[in-house]
Amino acid sequence: MKILLILIYFPLFSFCQYTKDVKLPYKAIIISDSGIVKGYFFSYSDSAVIISTTKTYSPNSSMIIAASTINKLKVKHKTGSTILGAFAASIIGFTVTAGLTKNSGDVNNDGKTSFWELLYTAIEGTTSSNKHRRNTAFIVGAAGGATAMVIGLIANKNLSLTFPVNGRCKFFMENKHKVNEFVDF
Repeated sequence: MKILLILIYFPLFSFCQYTKDVKLPYKAIIISDSGIVKGYFFSYSDSAVIISTTKTYSPNSSMIIAASTINKLKVKHKTGSTILGAFAASIIGFTVTAGLTKNSGDVNNDGKTSFWELLYTAIEGTTSSNKHRRNTAFIVGAAGGATAMVIGLIANKNLSLTFPVNGRCKFFMENKHKVNEFVDF
């Protein structure tokens, strides 16, 4: 019976392995004795850090850096929005506000406002000749973009470890829990 269960679950276990071409979310900068290495954090062991030079992992693009040669390790996880995200939030805020500042969103007078009617009034509001309506939409859109930018700046997570000159491997072993708490694969 145990062999049958193992054979049934074996295909499930084979899918749990790490596959290549998976995007890596953590940027890494390692300052070592031989220079600066930039890439994407992949993994670590007891005495080394493994990074990939490309955003998607493949065995050909990985580099192993021994902990005994590392002076400083910086890992950054950008979880927030970017400038493009703030711009998109401004445009969406402007468009939706322009549509919502019109009191009647019900185009076909059926008593309900559907998504398409809201979208229609939003597009109509951005091209409206009503100056007050456009200005209100612009202010709310700018506020949405500023909010997205602040969230993006606050939401970045960073980890920085400065290794001592002597006992780098021991320091790395003592601080692996910090790396483990920061990186969540």
